[in-house]
Amino acid sequence: MKLIYLFKESLRGFSTAKVSTLASIITISLSLILIAIYYAVSVNSSSIIQSVRDRVEIEVFLQDNITQGNLDTLTEEIKRIGGIRSIKYISKEEAAKIFTEEFGSEMLDILESNPLPPSFKINTYDEYKTVERLEKIKEVIAQKPGVIDIYYPQKNLQTIEDTSSGILYLNLIILIVITASSVFLVSNTVRLVIQSKRRVIQTLKLLGATKNFIRTPFLFEGIIQGFLAGILSIVLLILLVQYYSSLTGYNEFESGVFSFLNFLYLIIIGIALGVLGSTISIQKHLKENIIA
Repeated sequence: MKLIYLFKESLRGFSTAKVSTLASIITISLSLILIAIYYAVSVNSSSIIQSVRDRVEIEVFLQDNITQGNLDTLTEEIKRIGGIRSIKYISKEEAAKIFTEEFGSEMLDILESNPLPPSFKINTYDEYKTVERLEKIKEVIAQKPGVIDIYYPQKNLQTIEDTSSGILYLNLIILIVITASSVFLVSNTVRLVIQSKRRVIQTLKLLGATKNFIRTPFLFEGIIQGFLAGILSIVLLILLVQYYSSLTGYNEFESGVFSFLNFLYLIIIGIALGVLGSTISIQKHLKENIIA
């Protein structure tokens, strides 16, 4: 079977069923746009959750009269705890300065002395930023001499964990629904194209053509349709995102969508949808009995 013949047959399909072919390309394009929007929203929501998680720190409040020797010893002991990425010492004076910048100096001016204790700000590796692991780290640090209290945003972190799990399952469900809907819409639209060539398929069967001989030109046509749909979806996405950015001033979607690799993926997915739609649709006609 020559590739030139297959290519010519595919192009002939475009000329004999223009409306159906155009409908198929538009359907695949819309499916790709839905997939791209889903991907952009998923990436941005994950990025927001990660940025919140990155700000999770453990604050260890120390005794006012802790000696420099005990402070150095405590620092080294905390560094040796598994999962600790960095530790920063905040003196009483630095604590007062931070408090003044955030809340003003009025409250501290009322008091005769600085009531804020020295502290450590501890950052852990990402895989340790769970309630279960931070609780274990908290228990270990709480037993150290010189420590009077330990705080980390447990409720916020628990909310992040619950939200992350919910988003993961929601994304999975949405992905399944979009994929199934895309395949269904594309296969039904491509069926219109193939239906217009039903007589050609019957004639080829009468001439003794094999199923692969009949099927392959339609698969090539699906590849061409998917490729064109991928290009069309890229153009429409660029226009859609730029229009959205001009209205809202929010440009994060551009970084989540606009990249050569993402555009290449869209074209590949478009080709896959075109081939899959053609495969599903042609199977019905290949199983039909020859009409005399």
